[in-house]
Amino acid sequence: MVSVKADGAIAARFHGAWRYAGTTIDGEVRTDRGGEPVGLIIYDPSGHMSVQIMPGRAQRPTSPIAQFLSYFGTYTIDEAASTVTHHREGDIRPNAPTDVVRQYRFVGDRLILSPVGTAQDIIWERTR
Repeated sequence: MVSVKADGAIAARFHGAWRYAGTTIDGEVRTDRGGEPVGLIIYDPSGHMSVQIMPGRAQRPTSPIAQFLSYFGTYTIDEAASTVTHHREGDIRPNAPTDVVRQYRFVGDRLILSPVGTAQDIIWERTR
């Protein structure tokens, strides 16, 4: 496994902030996060990451906590497998798994993360 601290081109592509652009499952838009969800994922060069996704502002007051995603920790990249593992140190959900593995791919200014073994794509756009 290659740590994100490694001086590599793939690791450098992760660094920075990415805005949530949506999630699809089997090509269909996921709608269970409330109307117009917003989010941000950040990967820094020291190996730390943070992610938040929540319903749009108008829906937040009445949205159940299950529609919110928020965690932070460190991450590692396995370039050979095209995966990034989020090692969660804190999570809004008390029973969430500690480590989650995502397949990754870059398409233009987008980072697409897919939980391993699923047809789900979590789409992020690089902030400018």
